[in-house]
Amino acid sequence: MSARRSYADVVRAGAALPGQAPGIDHVPVLGAVREDIRQTLRMGWIDPVFDALSAHPAFLTAGWSSARPNVGRSFLSLARAVREEAVASLKPMVGSFPLVTELQPRLSDEELRRVEQVSRAVHLAMSKVQLVVHALFRAARRERIPGTGREEPPIRRGVPEWQRWMASQPVAEASVPILDEAARAYSLSAAPTPLRLMARWPDALSSLWNKVRAASGDDHWKDGAHRVRRMALRGMGSFPHPVELQWVALRERGLGEDERLRLMRVLRAHDASTASVTMMAAFAWLAMGSPEIGAEA
Repeated sequence: MSARRSYADVVRAGAALPGQAPGIDHVPVLGAVREDIRQTLRMGWIDPVFDALSAHPAFLTAGWSSARPNVGRSFLSLARAVREEAVASLKPMVGSFPLVTELQPRLSDEELRRVEQVSRAVHLAMSKVQLVVHALFRAARRERIPGTGREEPPIRRGVPEWQRWMASQPVAEASVPILDEAARAYSLSAAPTPLRLMARWPDALSSLWNKVRAASGDDHWKDGAHRVRRMALRGMGSFPHPVELQWVALRERGLGEDERLRLMRVLRAHDASTASVTMMAAFAWLAMGSPEIGAEA
């Protein structure tokens, strides 16, 4: 039996599993990359954007390998600033949408605790996903993010214990039409994570979606989404390592121009939605009473 290989093994240029031809992406490789994304971004689930990019395994493997070294102190500082900008934009209006008080008589104490955990988790994670998605989009466009060259100390990795139950969540039948509606509203193939993780509780999901639809028409929301996006774009220059892809090597691995254009369409849709999803996550966190974030912030 072949020894199990690490993420570092499988992302090396031209690496292949024992007995397999180099230059071909295989399920074990993709599984290692997806798991490393969860562990590095410290989230208990795989975001829909990475599900979508899994249809392009050569790109996801190479793109994540290029972006991953930047998930350090500067990255987390930028993600926190983006998250705090979203909160500052939404605070003046969120009092009109008290989700937690609405759900208290409709959910058990345990269910309410789980919903609070979801709101905390997505608030921590969505700005990080926003930064990675934009870096991958730039890479898919053949653009280079140069990097500052500054070395940074390693940061904590690993999915927090309190998030582990979010790895696989059932979707209640009553939640399916709402998720479909949300996916269409954001021009995505799947509903954004803050809604998807709420789909276990139709009452929570429908309340959050109805409030998000109403709030997103407010000028505070619209202006905040613009500021969140601009802050993320400006902050790309703070990354310590360059983000770029070796397109000759990717072509040799089967990623041709037609596929590049297809994955660009996927990334363009997700990149266009990420600021709004970061706002949605901040809104859910505020509307659930701003559950304590703690040292993980």
